[in-house]
Amino acid sequence: MESVDKYLSMANEYYRLGMKLFSRRDYYDAAEKIWASVKAATLALTQRFLGRTTPPEGVYWREFVTDAFIKAGLSRGEAEERAAYFIEVRRGLHGDCFYGLIYEEIEHKPLIEKAREYISEIRRLLKGSV
Repeated sequence: MESVDKYLSMANEYYRLGMKLFSRRDYYDAAEKIWASVKAATLALTQRFLGRTTPPEGVYWREFVTDAFIKAGLSRGEAEERAAYFIEVRRGLHGDCFYGLIYEEIEHKPLIEKAREYISEIRRLLKGSV
């Protein structure tokens, strides 16, 4: 429980910092902080529902995150949508934007804008499991 709360706290703080940077048009650093917030929230979810924060050997992240959302109570389709968002944020914000130094508003801004909803949903799922 303690590590779940720690990850949620980290998610909130990274999100806050990311949005502050985004408002200053520091898109590359904002993208990395938003990625960190999404990842931390996801780690809280996987820790609670799967008992771990990394996939077992031979399991891909998409499947791992999908399984956590299913165990949290979402349908397979809903879980796959959330896992696809996680993968897209990793690819788009962490990879393309932060490491690739490419910010394209049409591609990256929607990912940033959706992060709050994603984190809030995980928070609700975690509260429902207590």
